Amino acid sequence: MEYAESGKAVGSKALLQDLQLGVSSATIRSEMASLENQGLLQKEHTSSGRVPSQSGYRYYVDKLMPTDRQSMEIKNALHRVFARNFQQVDDMLQQAVDELVNLTGYTAIALKPETMGTRLSGFRLVPLDGQQILAIVVTNDGEVTSQSFRLPDGMDVSELDSMVAYINNTLVDHLVVDVLKTLSGDLPLTMERVIRTPAAFLQLFGDVLARSISDKVFIGGQLNVLDFTNDSNLQDIKQVFQLIQKPQSMREAVGTANDGIMVQIGEENRNELLQKYSLVSATYHVPKHGAGAIAILGPTRMPYAQTVMTVDQFRNALAEKLVEYY
Repeated sequence: MEYAESGKAVGSKALLQDLQLGVSSATIRSEMASLENQGLLQKEHTSSGRVPSQSGYRYYVDKLMPTDRQSMEIKNALHRVFARNFQQVDDMLQQAVDELVNLTGYTAIALKPETMGTRLSGFRLVPLDGQQILAIVVTNDGEVTSQSFRLPDGMDVSELDSMVAYINNTLVDHLVVDVLKTLSGDLPLTMERVIRTPAAFLQLFGDVLARSISDKVFIGGQLNVLDFTNDSNLQDIKQVFQLIQKPQSMREAVGTANDGIMVQIGEENRNELLQKYSLVSATYHVPKHGAGAIAILGPTRMPYAQTVMTVDQFRNALAEKLVEYY
């Protein structure tokens, strides 16, 4: 704990003073040397105290880490996030990662449940100024996706009313992935019966629809990486920033542990860009909607018990809230 808090190597004298063990400093040095021989401790340099090795951290997480501690700070944070009503899942996830950053001081990441079960709930067009139109897609998870476009000169939005009506009458309640398939199938031919030039409009509808189920990463405290990295290579840090913004890369990085919790320490990380850090991640499941994940990216010297407990409680609360939301 002392090294996790200070980041400084710990010597026998410091342990003797802090822990009041009732043994001599020579005994402590002997025990530390034994742990070093076992590969659980290591020296940063010849005259320094010792720090945990990666194997030492793994031994602690697997064998020694307490799992039943409670924290009023975490309870208060959970209340701040999940006692609120959110209009969109995105807002809930962003608030959750922001609170995780406040609790840990590290970088927090969230992935929403997979969108294979998302259905189209409605489509409409809203006239703006001049020839500008706003296309709006609503899905059954409450997500609202919009995109503006310009009508060709001489065209009025009312000319598209039959197109909008057809979509709402025939495609609502269908899976979005299935609706997208129809856009490359028979739908354009069908549309020619209700509108003279459907191709450009269907492309717009498809673009907005595809965005409504696009995977996203929600990130908090991204710049905190700079606080706990020893890497002076700015290109490497830039690559880490780019990595955590990619949904598929982060789904691969956090994995899908059956028990929902995974602690990857240093070189255990699947992605080599993260092998100077530790990643504590949790998978959560929402029935009929798939799996999402939350994760904390921090230094290898993070306080693992506190971090694991924080992520686990957020995982459970997030899953419960999303079941209620959906």
